[in-house]
Amino acid sequence: MKTKVLSLLTLMLIAVSVFAENKSATFTVKGGDCDECKTYIEESALSVQGVAIADWDKESKELQVVFDDSKTNVDAIQQAIAKRGNDTPNHKTDNEAYNRLPECCKYER
Repeated sequence: MKTKVLSLLTLMLIAVSVFAENKSATFTVKGGDCDECKTYIEESALSVQGVAIADWDKESKELQVVFDDSKTNVDAIQQAIAKRGNDTPNHKTDNEAYNRLPECCKYER
């Protein structure tokens, strides 16, 4: 009986790991050149359920994300970032959100 339960648990864990696969993506996020911008953009991406890692490079303006594709997608991540004030390839922020950015984080629009 114990062996059957352990076998069943093992099969369930394998099934979960196969279907819940992490994906990665890289895309441009407009922002300034300070550490505050880096933190702000990364926090915006990490606020989306399913995002595990977010790393924005100040020089290249590229954001690398790792996320659970059963919980979110690139479009939802870009939308969350734009809502907080930074333009992404598929979503542009509105003036109100952009104006809430710290002065050092504002960029040429």
